[in-house]
Amino acid sequence: MSKFRPFGRFTQSQRWLLVAIFIFVGCAILLPAQAIHAFDWVGYAVCHRIPERSFIIGGNQLPMCARDTGMFGVALLGVLGAALASPLRHAQFPKLLYCVLLALGALTWAADGLNSYLLLATGRVWWYMPQNWLRLVTGGLMGAGVSALIVPLFNISVWRPDLRSSQPFIRSWRGLAFGWGIGLAWVLLVLLQLPLLYGLYAAVSATGTLMLLTVVNGLITLLIMGRDAQVTAWSQLRMPMLIGFALTLGEIGLIAGVRLWLTVRLGLPF
Repeated sequence: MSKFRPFGRFTQSQRWLLVAIFIFVGCAILLPAQAIHAFDWVGYAVCHRIPERSFIIGGNQLPMCARDTGMFGVALLGVLGAALASPLRHAQFPKLLYCVLLALGALTWAADGLNSYLLLATGRVWWYMPQNWLRLVTGGLMGAGVSALIVPLFNISVWRPDLRSSQPFIRSWRGLAFGWGIGLAWVLLVLLQLPLLYGLYAAVSATGTLMLLTVVNGLITLLIMGRDAQVTAWSQLRMPMLIGFALTLGEIGLIAGVRLWLTVRLGLPF
């Protein structure tokens, strides 16, 4: 997002990433709904999945509620957009002004979430009637903030100091507008609720969840291995991130399994 130049001359790694994105989108659209429902297990571990607070497209409920669909979807797309827009390994957080703006977006997410919870807990409207479109928008604002923080945090934790960029991840209005533009595009796409894109909606939000958890678990693994801030090539991240992904799948399976057991045991509605 510094030296913002989408989409000029791609590096080889960026070209491979672009190919992977096209394959991902194609598979997500072509897979039948029954296969896509495997992502429900991810949503079941991290989201309440209340039908009234989720988008139901073509008779199929998305793996996550409207808020989480916005948050995790924008977080994934923000990271991918940053990777394609600039090859630099930014190791500085956004400038203070942009951090404040991103934080304000996160506050709208928190306020809207609290308003929705109060309705659920008390049965009456407090500040305003919650709406799924608003949950999606505020979730997207939170996702934009997450992606703006996870990229420099990853670069600081992984790369050797001489291989990092000293430039802030977001240092201009164009960079901020690019990140918010990605979020807006995702929000508008989901609001269209196109049955043809049900698989894409589900895959993007669930993959965003897997990505964030894998990065966190992978960085913890790298720290335990004593190799944090020492990596010089992507190949050196293969094992830590594979371990992080395995831990993520284990965590999701455990949480979803415990939730299912409690739901059956206590007779909960969802």
